[in-house]
Amino acid sequence: MKMQDLQYICKLIYESFHIPVIYINENDVVELEFTSLNIESPFHTSKQEMLKPFQFYKDHFPFPLFVTTDYYENYFMIQVMDHNQYKGTIIVGPTLPYDLTNERVNALIHDMPIRKDLSEKLVHYYELLPRLSNMKFINISMQLYYMLFQKTLDPADIILKNIELGEDLLKIEDPHVAISQKRENVSFHHDFMYEKRLFQYIKEGRKDEFLKIYKLSPEKGELGVLSKKSQLRNSKNLGITAITLATRAAMEGGLHHEIAYTLSDLYIQNLEELTDMKTVDAFMEQALSDFADRVRKHKQHRYSKPINRCLNFIYTHLYEDLTLTSLANLVDLHPNYLSSLFKKEVGISIAEYIQRTKVDEAKSLLTFTNYSLLKITTILNFHDQSYFTKVFRKYTGVTPKKYKNTLEKGQ
Repeated sequence: MKMQDLQYICKLIYESFHIPVIYINENDVVELEFTSLNIESPFHTSKQEMLKPFQFYKDHFPFPLFVTTDYYENYFMIQVMDHNQYKGTIIVGPTLPYDLTNERVNALIHDMPIRKDLSEKLVHYYELLPRLSNMKFINISMQLYYMLFQKTLDPADIILKNIELGEDLLKIEDPHVAISQKRENVSFHHDFMYEKRLFQYIKEGRKDEFLKIYKLSPEKGELGVLSKKSQLRNSKNLGITAITLATRAAMEGGLHHEIAYTLSDLYIQNLEELTDMKTVDAFMEQALSDFADRVRKHKQHRYSKPINRCLNFIYTHLYEDLTLTSLANLVDLHPNYLSSLFKKEVGISIAEYIQRTKVDEAKSLLTFTNYSLLKITTILNFHDQSYFTKVFRKYTGVTPKKYKNTLEKGQ
Protein backbone atom coordinates (compact mmCIF):
# COMPACT_ATOMS: atom_id res chain seq x y z
CA MET A 1 0.00 0.00 0.00
CA LYS A 2 1.25 3.47 -0.89
CA MET A 3 1.97 5.85 1.95
CA GLN A 4 -0.39 8.47 0.52
CA ASP A 5 -3.24 5.94 0.56
CA LEU A 6 -2.42 4.94 4.11
CA GLN A 7 -2.34 8.59 5.12
CA TYR A 8 -5.73 9.22 3.53
CA ILE A 9 -7.34 6.24 5.30
CA CYS A 10 -5.90 7.14 8.71
CA LYS A 11 -6.99 10.75 8.36
CA LEU A 12 -10.48 9.67 7.30
CA ILE A 13 -10.87 7.47 10.39
CA TYR A 14 -9.70 10.29 12.66
CA GLU A 15 -11.99 12.90 11.13
CA SER A 16 -14.97 10.53 11.06
CA PHE A 17 -14.79 9.36 14.67
CA HIS A 18 -12.54 11.94 16.39
CA ILE A 19 -10.32 9.20 17.75
CA PRO A 20 -6.50 9.59 17.64
CA VAL A 21 -4.80 7.53 14.92
CA ILE A 22 -1.05 6.82 14.79
CA TYR A 23 1.00 4.78 12.33
CA ILE A 24 4.40 3.43 13.42
CA ASN A 25 6.67 1.73 10.85
CA GLU A 26 8.70 -1.46 11.17
CA ASN A 27 11.42 0.48 12.98
CA ASP A 28 8.93 1.75 15.60
CA VAL A 29 9.13 5.29 14.23
CA VAL A 30 5.95 7.39 14.08
CA GLU A 31 5.30 8.21 10.41
CA LEU A 32 1.69 9.40 10.64
CA GLU A 33 -0.23 10.98 13.48
CA PHE A 34 -3.73 12.41 13.60
CA THR A 35 -4.73 13.57 17.05
CA SER A 36 -5.89 16.57 19.04
CA LEU A 37 -3.07 18.61 20.57
CA ASN A 38 -5.14 18.90 23.75
CA ILE A 39 -5.11 15.17 24.48
CA GLU A 40 -1.94 14.44 26.41
CA SER A 41 -1.72 11.46 28.71
CA PRO A 42 -0.67 12.38 32.27
CA PHE A 43 0.81 8.89 32.64
CA HIS A 44 3.63 9.31 30.14
CA THR A 45 6.44 11.84 29.78
CA SER A 46 6.87 11.27 26.03
CA LYS A 47 5.17 9.74 23.01
CA GLN A 48 7.87 7.06 22.87
CA GLU A 49 6.99 6.00 26.38
CA MET A 50 3.28 5.96 25.49
CA LEU A 51 3.89 3.76 22.44
CA LYS A 52 6.19 1.33 24.20
CA PRO A 53 3.45 -1.20 25.09
CA PHE A 54 2.49 -1.46 21.39
CA GLN A 55 5.95 -2.53 20.21
CA PHE A 56 5.89 -5.98 21.74
CA TYR A 57 4.14 -8.01 19.08
CA LYS A 58 5.56 -8.23 15.55
CA ASP A 59 4.20 -11.66 14.61
CA HIS A 60 1.44 -11.46 12.04
CA PHE A 61 -2.14 -11.38 13.32
CA PRO A 62 -4.72 -10.89 10.51
CA PHE A 63 -7.37 -9.14 12.62
CA PRO A 64 -7.67 -6.10 14.91
CA LEU A 65 -5.99 -6.60 18.26
CA PHE A 66 -7.58 -4.85 21.24
CA VAL A 67 -5.64 -3.47 24.18
CA THR A 68 -6.81 -1.93 27.44
CA THR A 69 -4.25 -0.22 29.66
CA ASP A 70 -4.24 -0.23 33.44
CA TYR A 71 -5.96 3.18 33.29
CA TYR A 72 -8.97 2.10 31.22
CA GLU A 73 -7.67 3.52 27.93
CA ASN A 74 -8.93 1.38 25.05
CA TYR A 75 -6.95 0.93 21.82
CA PHE A 76 -6.97 -1.35 18.82
CA MET A 77 -4.09 -2.16 16.50
CA ILE A 78 -4.04 -3.32 12.89
CA GLN A 79 -0.83 -4.47 11.25
CA VAL A 80 0.10 -3.27 7.78
CA MET A 81 1.69 -6.03 5.70
CA ASP A 82 3.30 -6.07 2.25
CA HIS A 83 3.78 -9.50 0.66
CA ASN A 84 3.65 -11.10 4.12
CA GLN A 85 6.32 -8.69 5.39
CA TYR A 86 5.56 -6.54 8.43
CA LYS A 87 5.60 -2.85 7.49
CA GLY A 88 4.05 -1.18 10.49
CA THR A 89 1.08 -0.89 12.83
CA ILE A 90 -1.89 1.46 12.92
CA ILE A 91 -2.90 2.32 16.49
CA VAL A 92 -6.37 3.77 17.09
CA GLY A 93 -7.14 5.27 20.49
CA PRO A 94 -7.32 6.01 23.30
CA THR A 95 -11.03 5.87 24.00
CA LEU A 96 -12.92 5.15 27.22
CA PRO A 97 -15.78 2.75 27.95
CA TYR A 98 -19.05 4.54 27.17
CA ASP A 99 -20.39 3.82 30.66
CA LEU A 100 -17.45 5.38 32.54
CA THR A 101 -19.45 8.22 34.10
CA ASN A 102 -17.88 11.09 36.06
CA GLU A 103 -18.98 9.44 39.29
CA ARG A 104 -17.24 6.23 38.33
CA VAL A 105 -14.14 8.15 37.20
CA ASN A 106 -13.87 9.68 40.67
CA ALA A 107 -14.30 6.27 42.27
CA LEU A 108 -11.67 4.83 39.95
CA ILE A 109 -9.17 7.60 40.76
CA HIS A 110 -9.88 7.05 44.46
CA ASP A 111 -8.48 3.52 44.09
CA MET A 112 -5.33 4.66 42.26
CA PRO A 113 -2.10 5.22 44.25
CA ILE A 114 -1.38 8.60 42.62
CA ARG A 115 -0.67 12.17 43.75
CA LYS A 116 -3.47 14.72 44.10
CA ASP A 117 -2.10 16.96 41.31
CA LEU A 118 -2.00 13.96 38.97
CA SER A 119 -5.59 13.13 39.93
CA GLU A 120 -6.74 16.53 38.67
CA LYS A 121 -4.86 16.06 35.39
CA LEU A 122 -6.35 12.61 35.03
CA VAL A 123 -9.91 13.93 35.43
CA HIS A 124 -9.24 16.52 32.70
CA TYR A 125 -7.64 13.89 30.46
CA TYR A 126 -10.62 11.56 30.83
CA GLU A 127 -13.01 14.40 29.99
CA LEU A 128 -11.27 14.85 26.62
CA LEU A 129 -11.31 11.20 25.54
CA PRO A 130 -14.19 9.91 23.39
CA ARG A 131 -16.47 7.37 25.04
CA LEU A 132 -17.60 4.45 22.90
CA SER A 133 -19.51 1.25 23.42
CA ASN A 134 -17.45 -1.86 22.84
CA MET A 135 -19.53 -2.86 19.84
CA LYS A 136 -18.99 0.50 18.15
CA PHE A 137 -15.24 0.32 18.76
CA ILE A 138 -15.17 -3.15 17.20
CA ASN A 139 -17.19 -1.89 14.23
CA ILE A 140 -14.70 0.94 13.69
CA SER A 141 -11.86 -1.60 13.65
CA MET A 142 -13.76 -3.68 11.09
CA GLN A 143 -14.31 -0.60 8.92
CA LEU A 144 -10.62 0.33 9.02
CA TYR A 145 -9.61 -3.26 8.27
CA TYR A 146 -11.89 -3.34 5.24
CA MET A 147 -10.52 -0.03 3.96
CA LEU A 148 -6.98 -1.43 4.20
CA PHE A 149 -7.47 -4.95 2.87
CA GLN A 150 -11.01 -5.15 1.37
CA LYS A 151 -11.75 -8.11 3.62
CA THR A 152 -14.83 -8.49 5.81
CA LEU A 153 -14.60 -9.63 9.42
CA ASP A 154 -17.08 -11.12 11.87
CA PRO A 155 -17.16 -9.40 15.29
CA ALA A 156 -17.57 -12.76 17.06
CA ASP A 157 -14.42 -14.07 15.33
CA ILE A 158 -12.50 -10.96 16.37
CA ILE A 159 -13.52 -11.55 19.98
CA LEU A 160 -12.59 -15.23 20.03
CA LYS A 161 -9.23 -14.63 18.30
CA ASN A 162 -8.37 -11.94 20.84
CA ILE A 163 -9.30 -14.37 23.62
CA GLU A 164 -7.00 -17.02 22.11
CA LEU A 165 -4.10 -14.58 22.08
CA GLY A 166 -4.94 -13.28 25.52
CA GLU A 167 -2.84 -15.68 27.61
CA ASP A 168 0.39 -14.75 25.80
CA LEU A 169 -0.35 -11.04 25.63
CA LEU A 170 -1.37 -10.76 29.27
CA LYS A 171 2.24 -11.44 30.22
CA ILE A 172 3.11 -7.92 29.02
CA GLU A 173 3.48 -5.53 31.94
CA ASP A 174 1.24 -2.67 30.84
CA PRO A 175 -1.56 -3.71 28.46
CA HIS A 176 -4.35 -6.05 29.47
CA VAL A 177 -5.32 -7.43 26.10
CA ALA A 178 -8.97 -8.30 25.71
CA ILE A 179 -12.01 -6.86 24.02
CA SER A 180 -13.98 -4.43 26.15
CA GLN A 181 -12.66 -5.94 29.35
CA LYS A 182 -12.98 -2.61 31.10
CA ARG A 183 -16.66 -2.58 31.79
CA GLU A 184 -18.42 -3.86 34.83
CA ASN A 185 -18.81 -7.58 34.67
CA VAL A 186 -22.57 -7.89 34.53
CA SER A 187 -25.14 -5.15 34.09
CA PHE A 188 -28.19 -5.13 36.31
CA HIS A 189 -29.72 -1.72 35.60
CA HIS A 190 -29.31 -1.55 31.83
CA ASP A 191 -30.50 -3.95 29.14
CA PHE A 192 -32.57 -6.67 30.83
CA MET A 193 -32.58 -8.87 27.72
CA TYR A 194 -28.77 -8.72 27.56
CA GLU A 195 -28.52 -9.90 31.16
CA LYS A 196 -31.15 -12.59 30.57
CA ARG A 197 -29.28 -13.92 27.57
CA LEU A 198 -25.98 -14.08 29.48
CA PHE A 199 -27.39 -16.30 32.19
CA GLN A 200 -29.43 -18.34 29.72
CA TYR A 201 -26.16 -19.37 28.04
CA ILE A 202 -24.76 -20.40 31.44
CA LYS A 203 -27.90 -22.46 32.06
CA GLU A 204 -27.51 -24.15 28.65
CA GLY A 205 -23.77 -24.73 29.04
CA ARG A 206 -22.93 -22.67 25.95
CA LYS A 207 -19.56 -21.25 26.97
CA ASP A 208 -18.49 -19.89 23.57
CA GLU A 209 -21.76 -18.02 23.07
CA PHE A 210 -21.54 -16.67 26.62
CA LEU A 211 -18.04 -15.29 25.99
CA LYS A 212 -19.07 -13.67 22.71
CA ILE A 213 -21.80 -11.52 24.21
CA TYR A 214 -20.06 -11.08 27.59
CA LYS A 215 -17.42 -9.08 25.72
CA LEU A 216 -20.01 -6.73 24.27
CA SER A 217 -21.67 -4.02 26.32
CA PRO A 218 -25.26 -3.10 25.44
CA GLU A 219 -25.70 0.23 23.70
CA LYS A 220 -28.08 1.66 26.29
CA GLY A 221 -28.31 2.00 30.01
CA GLU A 222 -25.87 2.22 32.88
CA LEU A 223 -24.40 -0.29 35.25
CA GLY A 224 -25.57 -0.58 38.80
CA VAL A 225 -23.49 1.39 41.28
CA LEU A 226 -23.18 -0.57 44.51
CA SER A 227 -20.38 1.54 46.01
CA LYS A 228 -19.95 5.24 45.27
CA LYS A 229 -16.60 5.73 46.99
CA SER A 230 -14.54 2.90 45.53
CA GLN A 231 -14.66 1.55 41.99
CA LEU A 232 -12.87 -1.60 43.16
CA ARG A 233 -15.50 -2.21 45.83
CA ASN A 234 -18.24 -1.52 43.29
CA SER A 235 -16.78 -4.12 40.91
CA LYS A 236 -16.53 -6.70 43.67
CA ASN A 237 -20.13 -6.10 44.74
CA LEU A 238 -21.36 -6.48 41.16
CA GLY A 239 -19.19 -9.57 40.82
CA ILE A 240 -20.74 -11.16 43.90
CA THR A 241 -24.21 -10.48 42.49
CA ALA A 242 -23.21 -11.98 39.14
CA ILE A 243 -21.78 -15.11 40.78
CA THR A 244 -25.01 -15.54 42.75
CA LEU A 245 -27.11 -15.34 39.58
CA ALA A 246 -24.71 -17.63 37.69
CA THR A 247 -24.95 -20.19 40.51
CA ARG A 248 -28.73 -20.24 40.18
CA ALA A 249 -28.51 -20.51 36.36
CA ALA A 250 -26.03 -23.39 36.57
CA MET A 251 -28.28 -25.33 38.98
CA GLU A 252 -31.23 -24.78 36.63
CA GLY A 253 -29.00 -26.20 33.89
CA GLY A 254 -28.49 -29.42 35.85
CA LEU A 255 -25.30 -28.78 37.85
CA HIS A 256 -25.59 -30.40 41.27
CA HIS A 257 -26.50 -27.85 43.92
CA GLU A 258 -23.63 -28.84 46.23
CA ILE A 259 -21.10 -28.31 43.43
CA ALA A 260 -22.70 -25.01 42.42
CA TYR A 261 -22.81 -23.63 45.96
CA THR A 262 -19.25 -24.76 46.67
CA LEU A 263 -18.05 -23.01 43.53
CA SER A 264 -19.99 -19.90 44.49
CA ASP A 265 -18.39 -19.74 47.94
CA LEU A 266 -14.93 -20.38 46.52
CA TYR A 267 -15.25 -17.71 43.83
CA ILE A 268 -16.61 -15.07 46.20
CA GLN A 269 -13.82 -15.76 48.69
CA ASN A 270 -11.18 -15.48 45.97
CA LEU A 271 -12.82 -12.36 44.58
CA GLU A 272 -12.53 -10.60 47.93
CA GLU A 273 -8.77 -11.23 47.96
CA LEU A 274 -8.17 -9.33 44.69
CA THR A 275 -6.66 -5.86 44.92
CA ASP A 276 -7.03 -4.24 41.50
CA MET A 277 -9.70 -3.72 38.85
CA LYS A 278 -7.89 -5.51 36.04
CA THR A 279 -7.61 -8.72 38.04
CA VAL A 280 -11.26 -8.52 39.11
CA ASP A 281 -12.38 -8.16 35.47
CA ALA A 282 -10.29 -11.13 34.28
CA PHE A 283 -11.35 -13.24 37.29
CA MET A 284 -15.07 -12.63 36.71
CA GLU A 285 -14.84 -13.62 33.06
CA GLN A 286 -13.13 -16.87 34.04
CA ALA A 287 -15.54 -17.59 36.91
CA LEU A 288 -18.76 -17.04 34.97
CA SER A 289 -17.55 -18.94 31.90
CA ASP A 290 -16.49 -21.80 34.18
CA PHE A 291 -20.09 -22.18 35.35
CA ALA A 292 -21.18 -22.52 31.70
CA ASP A 293 -18.40 -25.02 30.98
CA ARG A 294 -19.30 -27.17 33.98
CA VAL A 295 -22.96 -27.30 32.92
CA ARG A 296 -21.86 -28.42 29.44
CA LYS A 297 -19.62 -31.17 30.84
CA HIS A 298 -22.38 -32.33 33.19
CA LYS A 299 -24.77 -32.71 30.28
CA GLN A 300 -22.21 -34.64 28.24
CA HIS A 301 -21.35 -37.09 31.02
CA ARG A 302 -24.84 -38.54 30.82
CA TYR A 303 -24.38 -39.95 27.32
CA SER A 304 -22.09 -42.26 25.36
CA LYS A 305 -19.52 -40.90 22.91
CA PRO A 306 -21.63 -41.46 19.74
CA ILE A 307 -24.65 -39.72 21.29
CA ASN A 308 -22.52 -36.81 22.51
CA ARG A 309 -21.13 -36.40 18.98
CA CYS A 310 -24.66 -36.34 17.59
CA LEU A 311 -25.80 -33.79 20.18
CA ASN A 312 -22.83 -31.55 19.46
CA PHE A 313 -23.39 -31.87 15.71
CA ILE A 314 -27.07 -30.98 16.06
CA TYR A 315 -26.16 -28.00 18.21
CA THR A 316 -23.50 -26.67 15.80
CA HIS A 317 -25.49 -27.40 12.61
CA LEU A 318 -28.96 -26.47 13.83
CA TYR A 319 -29.55 -24.14 10.88
CA GLU A 320 -28.96 -26.95 8.40
CA ASP A 321 -31.15 -29.83 7.20
CA LEU A 322 -30.45 -32.51 9.83
CA THR A 323 -31.33 -36.14 9.09
CA LEU A 324 -30.91 -39.52 10.78
CA THR A 325 -28.76 -40.66 7.83
CA SER A 326 -26.31 -37.79 8.13
CA LEU A 327 -25.94 -38.37 11.88
CA ALA A 328 -25.46 -42.12 11.36
CA ASN A 329 -22.71 -41.42 8.84
CA LEU A 330 -21.09 -39.04 11.31
CA VAL A 331 -20.73 -41.67 14.04
CA ASP A 332 -20.35 -44.64 11.66
CA LEU A 333 -23.38 -46.51 12.98
CA HIS A 334 -26.36 -48.06 11.23
CA PRO A 335 -29.30 -45.60 11.24
CA ASN A 336 -31.61 -48.08 12.97
CA TYR A 337 -29.07 -48.81 15.72
CA LEU A 338 -28.32 -45.11 16.24
CA SER A 339 -32.03 -44.35 16.43
CA SER A 340 -32.53 -47.03 19.09
CA LEU A 341 -29.43 -45.96 21.06
CA PHE A 342 -30.40 -42.28 20.97
CA LYS A 343 -33.92 -42.92 22.28
CA LYS A 344 -32.57 -45.23 24.99
CA GLU A 345 -30.08 -42.64 26.31
CA VAL A 346 -31.86 -39.35 25.65
CA GLY A 347 -35.42 -40.56 26.17
CA ILE A 348 -36.85 -39.20 22.92
CA SER A 349 -36.31 -39.89 19.23
CA ILE A 350 -33.73 -38.03 17.15
CA ALA A 351 -36.48 -36.35 15.13
CA GLU A 352 -38.22 -35.09 18.26
CA TYR A 353 -34.93 -33.90 19.77
CA ILE A 354 -34.12 -31.91 16.62
CA GLN A 355 -37.60 -30.38 16.60
CA ARG A 356 -37.42 -29.46 20.29
CA THR A 357 -33.97 -27.92 19.85
CA LYS A 358 -35.10 -25.91 16.85
CA VAL A 359 -38.14 -24.68 18.75
CA ASP A 360 -35.88 -23.60 21.64
CA GLU A 361 -33.71 -21.75 19.14
CA ALA A 362 -36.79 -20.17 17.59
CA LYS A 363 -37.83 -18.96 21.05
CA SER A 364 -34.39 -17.35 21.46
CA LEU A 365 -34.67 -15.69 18.05
CA LEU A 366 -38.14 -14.38 18.88
CA THR A 367 -36.85 -13.09 22.23
CA PHE A 368 -33.51 -11.60 21.27
CA THR A 369 -33.89 -10.53 17.60
CA ASN A 370 -36.33 -8.71 15.35
CA TYR A 371 -36.46 -11.56 12.83
CA SER A 372 -39.80 -12.14 11.13
CA LEU A 373 -41.58 -15.48 11.43
CA LEU A 374 -40.84 -16.12 7.76
CA LYS A 375 -37.12 -15.57 8.26
CA ILE A 376 -37.01 -17.84 11.31
CA THR A 377 -38.92 -20.49 9.37
CA THR A 378 -36.42 -20.28 6.53
CA ILE A 379 -33.14 -20.22 8.47
CA LEU A 380 -34.20 -23.10 10.73
CA ASN A 381 -35.09 -25.18 7.68
CA PHE A 382 -38.79 -25.75 8.32
CA HIS A 383 -40.75 -26.65 5.20
CA ASP A 384 -43.04 -23.64 5.46
CA GLN A 385 -44.42 -21.19 8.00
CA SER A 386 -47.55 -23.26 8.60
CA TYR A 387 -45.47 -26.32 9.53
CA PHE A 388 -43.19 -24.20 11.74
CA THR A 389 -46.24 -22.84 13.57
CA LYS A 390 -47.61 -26.36 14.06
CA VAL A 391 -44.33 -27.68 15.51
CA PHE A 392 -43.82 -24.60 17.68
CA ARG A 393 -47.32 -24.90 19.15
CA LYS A 394 -46.81 -28.63 19.74
CA TYR A 395 -43.95 -27.97 22.20
CA THR A 396 -44.91 -24.59 23.65
CA GLY A 397 -48.70 -24.63 23.63
CA VAL A 398 -48.89 -21.31 21.76
CA THR A 399 -48.21 -20.05 18.25
CA PRO A 400 -44.97 -18.16 17.51
CA LYS A 401 -46.95 -14.95 16.99
CA LYS A 402 -48.68 -15.25 20.36
CA TYR A 403 -45.35 -16.09 22.02
CA LYS A 404 -43.81 -12.92 20.55
CA ASN A 405 -46.80 -10.79 21.58
CA THR A 406 -46.57 -12.12 25.14
CA LEU A 407 -42.88 -11.16 25.27
CA GLU A 408 -43.61 -7.63 24.05
CA LYS A 409 -46.37 -7.16 26.63
CA GLY A 410 -44.02 -8.39 29.36
CA GLN A 411 -41.44 -5.77 28.47
